[in-house]
Amino acid sequence: MINREHRQRGPIKRRRYLPSAERKREILDAALIEFSDRGYTATTIETIATRAGLSKTGIYAHYKSKEEVFEDLLMTVLSPSEKVEVPFDADKPLDSILEAFLDSLYPMLGQPSTLAVIRLLVMESRRISPDIVHRWYHRVVESRWTQDRAFFDECVERGVIRRGVMTESDLLARSPLTYWITLYLLFGENVPVSLAQVRQEHKRMLLELLEPR
Repeated sequence: MINREHRQRGPIKRRRYLPSAERKREILDAALIEFSDRGYTATTIETIATRAGLSKTGIYAHYKSKEEVFEDLLMTVLSPSEKVEVPFDADKPLDSILEAFLDSLYPMLGQPSTLAVIRLLVMESRRISPDIVHRWYHRVVESRWTQDRAFFDECVERGVIRRGVMTESDLLARSPLTYWITLYLLFGENVPVSLAQVRQEHKRMLLELLEPR
């Protein structure tokens, strides 16, 4: 997992051979620090390589360009968990379903790397190629929304939730989460409302609006 907790200002010692997936993970660790500290424009393959303890050739063995590194960072870190399965608890069907849905959204925001990449994406969006953001949006965001609509449709068919604006709007069903991310971008670690509080209110909202009548 990408981790910004162990930040070092100087070069890292040369490392032993690693499988490609592990080496790419190390490169992305270094890239996140460099992009966050220097900004997208000032970051280069050379600075990423120095941070990762590699030569430029070592980076080029895995990535063709800085743009490709940035795109892989988005795809790796800002990808929600796998498809939500419908859990059916005979005693509390709606409660268990909403917990499963929220579990697929909230834990990733507890990761410092996720928040760092969100901030980076917002701050640097005008400096990077629009194609990178569009590809990430279509492959990750729209794909996930399609999966979630199928999830809610199955719940409606089972009679566990009722169809309404929350099952048909990709935006409204996640609005509390969007609200918290906006606060985080404004206040950073001093965000006035905890993620746990927002999740609790999110669940209350969905319970009230989705419960069958």
